[in-house]
Parts: sequence; C-alpha cells; structure tokens
Amino acid sequence: MTTQYDPAAAAEIVNASAPGAACVDGGVLFLEPGQLVEAIETLRDAEQSDLVFLCNLTAVDQERYFEVVYHLQSLDLNHIILIKARVTDRDDPSLPSLSGVYHGAHLQEREVYDLFGIRFEGHPDLRRMFLWDGFPGYPLRKDFLQMPGQIRAGLPGFPHESQENAWPVPGSVPQRPQHPNDPPPPSEVTVAETDGEGAS
Repeated sequence: MTTQYDPAAAAEIVNASAPGAACVDGGVLFLEPGQLVEAIETLRDAEQSDLVFLCNLTAVDQERYFEVVYHLQSLDLNHIILIKARVTDRDDPSLPSLSGVYHGAHLQEREVYDLFGIRFEGHPDLRRMFLWDGFPGYPLRKDFLQMPGQIRAGLPGFPHESQENAWPVPGSVPQRPQHPNDPPPPSEVTVAETDGEGAS
C-alpha cells in the first residue's frame, strides 16, 4: 500500500538547499512560489524522497487566493506527498511552470490555466485546452457567475471569435421537442388529473 511521505521530512530536504522555501501547515507542505521549481527538483532528485512522478496537478479557488495542488509520488519507495503553492494575485495569477521538471505537467498546467486562469510562466505552449480562446472567464473560479452584463454560465450569448459559429441569440431557436417520457409542463396538467391523483 502506498504511504504518505512525511511533509516535515520533505521540508527539511528543501530548506537544506533553499532556506525558507518550504513550510508545513496543517500537515501539508507549502512551497514558496518563487522557489517552486528548485524545491520540486530537489524533492525529485533526493534519494530519500525520490518524488519522480507527478500524478496530479490541480487548483482550488479559496476566494481570497488560489492554491495550486501537486501530488508527487515515488514509484520505487511507494510513497506520495501533497504539496501546495499559494497564489495571492487574483487579477493576474501565475506560478513557474513544472513542465521542464515533469513532462506530465504539460497538459495538467494547460487544464488549470483553462479553467482557473492561472498562468504558468515558462510553459512551452500555454493555451486553453477545453474552451475556445474567446470564452469569457474561467469556469472553476468561484466568481465565474459574476461576469459583466449579467451573462450566466451555460446560456447562449457568450462572445465567440468566429461569427459563423456564434451562439444563437436567446429566443431565436425553437424549444427542445417534448420527449414522450418527459412529464408534461405544469400548464398542461388538468384539474381532473390533479384530482384523480388524490382519489383512492
């Protein structure tokens, strides 16, 4: 069974080569953004940590700041660690890219950029992964629904690069056909049907 690697031990390894780059808070290893790449390389190359595999890279919107979350694993020593880096600038959030440390960071950083808007400096091809370039905002941010113009997620009306593929204006397309298995709209339920449901 894979075990949890001690974050305090990992902090010692990092701080031995980059003092002040790591701290432990609540059982989680936090790394300073400016020393992120150096710290991760140290944990990858040190024999006692051997964290050679990036198995997950994601982010969390904590409203006042973002946390970028990394899960690193040693396949030979069979342990895993949770690492976080905090990004406090919500207007222009960025972190150094780990694409030069782990090849697997390439697509995972693009995904975080696409959905949270966090840029990864030094990434060789940072562009949206699921959404088109004209898409407004970043859907996994907690303030995504507070976009200008009362635009709401999932509804027509988003601007698009190509007018040929532009979304239709609301109300310009017919409603979805009624499926035979769908319940009728409330207006189509008659009084007799309502009374009949309660009859014994």
